[in-house]
Amino acid sequence: MLLNDSTYILGVFLLEESDILIRFAMCSDAVELQGLNELFNGKGCTSAENIKDFLGNNNQEIISVASDRGKIVGFCCGQVFRSMCYTEKHGEITELYVLEEYRRKGIAKKLVFFIEAEFRKQGINGIHILTGNDNIEAQCFYRSCGYEDTDEVMLEKEI
Repeated sequence: MLLNDSTYILGVFLLEESDILIRFAMCSDAVELQGLNELFNGKGCTSAENIKDFLGNNNQEIISVASDRGKIVGFCCGQVFRSMCYTEKHGEITELYVLEEYRRKGIAKKLVFFIEAEFRKQGINGIHILTGNDNIEAQCFYRSCGYEDTDEVMLEKEI
């Protein structure tokens, strides 16, 4: 699904009346992505070298970035999952972050829609998103993108 105020060309969203470009992440984005990831997930989660290596050898994750005149201002990650128990693959949006000064401009939606378009190309028809119970802003945002609440419960265990 494409919105009226954007164009999708060869894996890139161009936002009209804006210099924001939504595209796949590249190895050359590693340093900027590492900085954004630190703002989102905290310091020390990963390194620019690890991100660059990951992007160069990535077979499991779709990563979209929002670029404003060459500066990365947001990113979204989507994982593709397969199971022996099911014929169809499913997708999960695992990370979404946009710099504060770029929020409420439709960029996060475009990042999500970019991932959704790539999922569709891969034959994925269902997408999951996990977010915190207290993260009301994220829940409202995802609902505005067409996602619905489910009755599933997520459990965790450290080993």
